[in-house]
Amino acid sequence: MPASRDERRRSFDRVAETYAEARPGYPEPVFDEITGLVPPPANVLEIGPGPGQATISLADRGYRVLGVELGAEMARVARRRLAAYPTVEIVRADFHEWQPEPGSFDVVFAASAFQWIEPAVAYPKARLALRPGGWLALVWSHPVRGRNAAARFWDANEEHYRRTAPSIARDPARPRPFSPDPRSEARATGLFGPMTRHSWRWRRAFTTDEYLALIGTYSDHITLAADERSALNRGMRELIDGQFGGCVSREFQTLLFTAQRLGRS
Repeated sequence: MPASRDERRRSFDRVAETYAEARPGYPEPVFDEITGLVPPPANVLEIGPGPGQATISLADRGYRVLGVELGAEMARVARRRLAAYPTVEIVRADFHEWQPEPGSFDVVFAASAFQWIEPAVAYPKARLALRPGGWLALVWSHPVRGRNAAARFWDANEEHYRRTAPSIARDPARPRPFSPDPRSEARATGLFGPMTRHSWRWRRAFTTDEYLALIGTYSDHITLAADERSALNRGMRELIDGQFGGCVSREFQTLLFTAQRLGRS
């Protein structure tokens, strides 16, 4: 039986150190766009910073960041990695239960985390936290098929999942369980103005070990049954070493969505 949503959102804490080492950061143009809306120094509430992948980029630009992180291990790793930034604070709490000081932030930001918060909580609490005229900024990165070497690995990878881990294999006939486009959802709340979408494509090469570490930080992989995860990883190593010479190219799309808080109070 597939893991529940709550099991998956809590599963990342098991791999906090690996997550910090294996997950790529986010392209700098993401932060250029945010800087254009709200220049630093400004107060940023980050939902689910994890080990600080995006937090570091915000801190480097001079933002004051308060990160609300669900996982104890994730919070510990984030504090260690961000120890050199006195303007960053990481609070260990479930955002569903945590209460912000109303109107105390200029930006509410989330990187690959907003989908784990129930919309009935996420949007109203983000608006509550923001000052009048403040901004909601949501970013995700996800793999895409791409071209050439990236496309060849994508196709081989899809076939491998169908053979070894069918419970999490992508079904082309069904939509993705989460599609990173919250525009209609945000509009329906009536709490934010029109949401703008920004997009960037980029590519990265991974050795076999790097790629296995990367997929080991995805919640559907973390929560796989041990025998299925073992078969997936063993076969993935054979695939990359045998067909791709121990190094694969993966293409990603990063999406940033920004919307301004409505209302003067």
